Formats: sequence, structure tokens, C-alpha cells
Amino acid sequence: MPGFVKTYLLAGLALAGAHFAEAESVPRAFALPTRYYQVGPNPNAIAVADLTDNGLPDIITVDRGELHDPREERPANDEVSLLLAELPFDYTRRHPSLKTGFGPYAIAIANVDGMKWPDIIIANFHATRHRDISVFLNLKDEGVFKPLEFKLPDDLLKYYRHYDGEGAPVYTTPGLTSVAVRDLNGDGLRDLLAVGWSSDVLVYMPGHGEKIFDQPRFMFAPGGPRDFALADLDGDGDTDLAVVMYATSEVALFKGNGSGDFDEHDRFPSRGSLPTTIHVNDINGDGILDIIVSHAHSDDSIVVFYGDGPFSFAVSQEIMLGKDRGVLEHEIRGAAVADLNNDGRTDIVAACYASQSVVVLFNESDDSSLPQRFRRETYTFADSRPRAICVADFDKDERPDIAVAFWESNTVGIMRNVR
Repeated sequence: MPGFVKTYLLAGLALAGAHFAEAESVPRAFALPTRYYQVGPNPNAIAVADLTDNGLPDIITVDRGELHDPREERPANDEVSLLLAELPFDYTRRHPSLKTGFGPYAIAIANVDGMKWPDIIIANFHATRHRDISVFLNLKDEGVFKPLEFKLPDDLLKYYRHYDGEGAPVYTTPGLTSVAVRDLNGDGLRDLLAVGWSSDVLVYMPGHGEKIFDQPRFMFAPGGPRDFALADLDGDGDTDLAVVMYATSEVALFKGNGSGDFDEHDRFPSRGSLPTTIHVNDINGDGILDIIVSHAHSDDSIVVFYGDGPFSFAVSQEIMLGKDRGVLEHEIRGAAVADLNNDGRTDIVAACYASQSVVVLFNESDDSSLPQRFRRETYTFADSRPRAICVADFDKDERPDIAVAFWESNTVGIMRNVR
């Protein structure tokens, strides 16, 4: 299926355009999964970490189920599935599953308790009863994951999103959709950062030696923050923040001060409707970080904003996965950015819910000149809908593989790198 690649100035002037199509003469890089592993209903995010210290990556999914009226007793599902590796590509699901707040939406993996093994941190979207953040401390020697819950006081937060016919909020406050854990204030402890889509806030929780996370503070971020990426965007050594604003179709840049505070520095159109995922990486190999955004629901587009200086992204390249901008063919719900074929170039992979496919965009450019050239491979699944993806070397052959979380079948499959 053909697509389109266009390069723009942010002012909207088209600099170049090119068609690209799938190359049938080139052997496909990935094999379709030979086994599928059952997880909970509607896995919304997927992550990989060696939880058992056996040298093999385990798989974690957050299974949010369907989102119902927040006034109901069970407004969504509330579990995390663990697929523990016995051998390469051989997984056993841990029972029982871990229980979270309702509507678990995003996941971060980090060692937050100072022990040796990675812990699991979940952001819950439909967090009634104030179960906003769920943490599972990995006590490997005891064979358990110790649960902790963190409440985000929402009495001062506003609700900015959708209401039902009776005037009641359709979702809860703050409506967390993305989370990351990193030392943001330089004290050696892992801090938590999340975005609240329903309330237009950034949430910062500093790490604490005994309580894991201390009391949260909120920073206003209007526009429906949906996903974010942490990176040093100006080279000053402090971590900055790039956020996609789902409601206003913008990319917002926040400058970090090294103490956990972020001040908005700039924002610009995402060049599509309803931006859903964002990553920061060096796509064209010029040593400057770029921003990669995907859109869902109304645009089948991935846009690369090329960095050309501190907080400056003057040129963007749009990759259309569909043939017709006015028709939603693919519905990109998940994306990952990595060097998938070990050629030193950064590639892009997208989980496409509507077309039941995973689309891999291999960067075949020779240098840093724009536009970059991408070759496309499409992998289609007959009975499942890809919702989330992550990249990891699952069999330790030094070639990255792709793990896919599927809706409808509620499974995980691994696309093995065979090139």
C-alpha cells in the first residue's frame, strides 16, 4: 500500500515530497508470532524487563478493559499481566495477576526501592477511590510483588474533558495517560512524572527514601496532555519535557530546572489531529535530538520534527501510512523508535488498530540530509488488533524483536527478527 512522505517548514511551506512503497524484493525482517500468550482484557501498554534475574526479558501489560461510567462499582478492569520467561520466546503467565486501580493505562519500569530488581509503576486512568498510582515492589527473593498505592489529591483540580447527557463527567480526575520514573532533581532517588489528560496537569512526585514517592505537585499544562518524552532538549544537563496535547493537536515543550519543575517554553502544531504518542530520538543521525509524533482516530500520520538547536524544530517530515488523508485506514495506537536492523539508523514501528497491522518504517537514508528515506514493511494479523508495542532482544541474539499487545484476542505475540 503506498504512502506519502512530505517535508515542511513549521510555517507550512512544502520543501519536498516523495512516494514510498513496500519493497517486495527485500526479505522481510520479522517473522509473525508462532505463539500467542494470553493476558487480561484490552492490554493498553506493554513493557519489558528482567524481573526474575534469569537474564531473559519478561513482559508486562496493563489491562484496562472497557471504560464505563466512573460512578459504577467497577468502571474498568484493574489488572497487570506478567509473562515470565522460562526460555527465549517461552513464557508462563503469572497467576494471580497484579491488581491495580481501575483503568490501568501506562507503565514504567524502574528500581524505586533501592533493591537490585526492577519494580513496576502503573498510572491508572479511571482511578476512582483515589488509586491513581500503583507500585509493585519486586521482592524477588520472596517471590512476591509488594503493592503500594498513591493518591493524587484532586479537590483543587478542574475537569476539562467530556460530559454525558446528564452533565456528569465521562472520565475521572486527573485521568493519567502516561508515566515515567527518573531522577529529575539529582538527589539519587527516582522521581515520578505523569500527565493528567482530564485535568490538564503535569504531576511530579519526588522520590522518597522510605515512602518511595513523596507528596505530588501539579503544573498546569492546557490542551489535554496525552503522552510525553523526557530528554535534555537544550544541552544544559537538565531533563526537559516534550508533550503531545491531544485536545489541541499540539506539541508542547517544557524546560526543566533540575529540581522537578517544568516551565512551558514553546508549542507548535503536531501537523495532524489527535496526537497520541511521542518519542525523542536522533532520526537523521546529525547528533541533535528529534521529536517523533503519531496521530490516531482521524489521521494516519507520523511526523518527525527535526531538531536544529536548543528547543528548535524548524523542519518536519510527515509520513502518511494511508492513501487518503480523509479516510482513517490504520489508527495508530502505539509506536516505538529504535534501530531495528543494526545499521546505525533509527527506525519507526507503529501498532495500527483499525488495519490490524504492524507497520515498520526502516530508515534507509545515507546521511543526515532531509527528507529521510523510509522503506515500509506491513505485517497483518487476521484475528487481533495491535494496540501497544515495545522493542527488545528477546532471545539474546543481538537483534531487536518486537512485542505486540493485541485487543480482541487479549494476547501478546513476539515478532522475531529474522534478518
